[in-house]
Amino acid sequence: MLVTCLLSAPVVAQDAERIEPKAVEIVEAAAATLAGSDTIAANWFVSFDEVIDGREIVTHTRSGEVLLDRAQGYYAHAEQEEGARAYYFDNATISVHLLNQDSYVQAPYAGTFDALAHRIAEEYDTALPIWQLLVTDNADELLGDVTSAAYLGRKKIVGQDTHHVALSTYEYDLQIWVSDDPDMPVPIMMVGTNPYEQGWPQYRAFLSDWDFAPDIEEGFFTFEPDADMTRLAWPKHNSENNAEGEGQ
Repeated sequence: MLVTCLLSAPVVAQDAERIEPKAVEIVEAAAATLAGSDTIAANWFVSFDEVIDGREIVTHTRSGEVLLDRAQGYYAHAEQEEGARAYYFDNATISVHLLNQDSYVQAPYAGTFDALAHRIAEEYDTALPIWQLLVTDNADELLGDVTSAAYLGRKKIVGQDTHHVALSTYEYDLQIWVSDDPDMPVPIMMVGTNPYEQGWPQYRAFLSDWDFAPDIEEGFFTFEPDADMTRLAWPKHNSENNAEGEGQ
């Protein structure tokens, strides 16, 4: 999970059809950096709100790291309230290790990371960490439903010079801070709001330590469970079929 119902920007809200080319260009440049990179590593921290009884807000957090090699596979480690999880994909098998439970789920999948990420998001009751930024069609994920876009100027975020962009769709509002790097712009922070839910819950993502030439050990993306680990089913939310035993 990363860009779902991502602070409302008054500048955008004044004109629902307003599209500033500079705002779109900045987001597209960051998306192109990620889509055009064969290997990517990054750290991430996410907080998101839960509205209880229509008024009380409880904030939840998740954090972790990701490593992607489009030719070899994907790995992510996530620390979350439900317990730590590690995700492994070696272009043949997808595995999720539930570290606190000493258990795992696993299914064969012969395909690309893009296809896997989209399929899991659509069919299963989970999602790969920050997948929407890593897939090669990430520009569509960020801009596909945008009805307004505004450039809000240059801002400094954790010591980095960034461009501040606000986007709106019919379902949510999203702000993105993109690094001021003409050669390799990347997203640094994202904040969003669902304005149609009481309490206006927000989602915040902080991204750091981008690395486009990480060292990757051979076999790193393959998960080999210990014999005493418990294998669990991975139920879909849009189908009665089970993930185990499935192919592509």
